[in-house]
Order: sequence, then structure tokens, then C-alpha cells
Amino acid sequence: MGVDIEQLNPHNQAALRAWWEVGHAATADRPGKPWPLWEQSRVALPTPNPERGVTLVAAIDGREMVGAGLVVRTLKENLHTAMAFAYVRPDRTREGIGRRLVEELEVVAAGDGRTTIQSEAYLPPGGSVTGPELFARAMGYDVASRESMKELTVADYLARRDALTSSAPVPEGYRVVTFDTVCPEEHLASFGRLLGMLMSEVPLGELDLQASEWTPERIREAEQRQVSVGRHVLTAMVIAPDGSVAGVSDVRVDDSDPAHGQVGITIVDPAHRGRRLGLALKTATHDLAVASWPGLVSVDTSNAEVNTWMNAVNEALGYRTIETLLELQKKL
Repeated sequence: MGVDIEQLNPHNQAALRAWWEVGHAATADRPGKPWPLWEQSRVALPTPNPERGVTLVAAIDGREMVGAGLVVRTLKENLHTAMAFAYVRPDRTREGIGRRLVEELEVVAAGDGRTTIQSEAYLPPGGSVTGPELFARAMGYDVASRESMKELTVADYLARRDALTSSAPVPEGYRVVTFDTVCPEEHLASFGRLLGMLMSEVPLGELDLQASEWTPERIREAEQRQVSVGRHVLTAMVIAPDGSVAGVSDVRVDDSDPAHGQVGITIVDPAHRGRRLGLALKTATHDLAVASWPGLVSVDTSNAEVNTWMNAVNEALGYRTIETLLELQKKL
């Protein structure tokens, strides 16, 4: 076949736009908001990221881009892993383009010393085996975890909001602190301690991932990157009676897409669980998002299917499942 696989310079805006168009077309039949707006990609992809290295690849047929892919490598921990994603223009599927893209992404990852490749496939809630899942199996990827992709309309949230706050008041002795992206200095070290617990506390299934360390310097560096691309990490912290951070949650909204938000992380220190702090945190972040972005329409999140506690919290907020996410993994 006459299709070439090439690496793409994200600073070449015309090429980046063609790459974005392929991904947009390839995900157009999925519910929710599976692909970022062009303005988000235009700003974020060329901007250096202290946490991740990203390589873009494209499948070129003559003068047309017919496939797009990217490999994402963490730079601070889990240096044995990479995430690979491939997209094929809908009118060019079943021609072997996806296979060639994945093979190239694996070469890129292996060249950087990565030995575990992770990816994703999506199917309708309760659906049967889909084409993307069959393709993943054929490429040697196993299902390592299953998650529920959920969407919340702000109108549904506001209809439930008063009942939520009365059912999950902040416990006596605790208090909630909120901020936009930049953590208050007095909570920075404790915040980092909690972030470092994330990988050991969330259900990972068979995913080959290890815990991380978040120093104050690393947090500030990550915050600056968010600010530079116009992303607001609207965060709520629960402060325990001893002054430590007992829990944290956030909703992320981009300047370029003020109608949609996405939940980033939610974690409560095991020593402080059983007090409904998770629901209090998520109510606080959603309140902050609505107050900060009056045009906000919806918020997306995902949770492991086995995480019954967090799924119950999200259902109380009004989230509904729109897709099943298969977390895929392959050892090179």
C-alpha cells in the first residue's frame, strides 16, 4: 500500500490541524466529548510538558492524512510504560492503516526504553465486543481494567445540589478550601503527600503502574504548565483538624472550551474515610466550576467499575454512564 507513516512536528500548525481532523472524524460517533476542541490541541500539544513526552505520528497517502497516532510517555515515574493511541479516518478503515500506526508507536516507545504499552478501547454500556476491542486483541493487547465513562449535565446537578449539601455536610473540625490551579503555600507539602498516594489507592486492575512522589517543586511546575495552556484546575481540599490535607478533588475547565469540564482526581486519605468527605469534596468542586463558568453545560468523569464507593458518589451527583472504557495493556 502507498501509505507512509511519519512523525509529525506539532509546531507545524497545518500538519497539526490535519492530524486533529483525523482524530475528530474517528471519534465522531462516540457519545460525550471524546476529542478536544481544535483550540485546545493547537495550544496544548506544542507546549512543553514537564510530566509527559508526546510524539505524534501520521499516516500519509499522497497529499492526504488518513491516520493519526500519538505515544505519551511519563517523565517522572513509571518510566517503563507508555500510552499509545491510533485513529484512522472513517473512510479508510480496514486497510491495515491502524496496524501500521500501532506498530510505529510501539517502535517509538521501545526506542525510549518503554516495555509496557497501555491503550484504550470503548464500547457502549453493557455492549458486546466491538471492532476496536477485537483490533486490540489482534495487536496483542489484553484488558487490564474496566471503567465507566460518565457524563453530568449541570442542569441535573443543580436540581440535586441542595439535597446533596444537606446529606453530606462537612464534619465538625474539618473545613474545605478551594482554589483555581495554584495550591496555597501552607498546604503544598501535605497536598503532595496525598497526590503520592493516588496510584496505591485507586483501583488499577492489572495495570502495571507504580506510585509517584510529588514534591512542592514538581507541583509548582505542573501548575505553571496548566496556567500556560489556559487550563483551570478547580480544586477543593478538605483540611483535617490537625491541619493536614485529608482529601482532594478537582474539575478541569479550559479557557477555549468553557462549556465542558472534566474531573481530574478524587482521593481521600484512608485515615479520614467514612465521613462522606468524597461527596463533600465533589460538591465543592462542582459548585466552584458552576460559579466560575456560568456557561458550563456538562462535566465528564470515569471510574473503575469495581470502585463502588466512587460510582455511588457520582450517581448521587447525577452522573450517568455513557460508555465503557477498556484499559488495555501489552508487554513488549
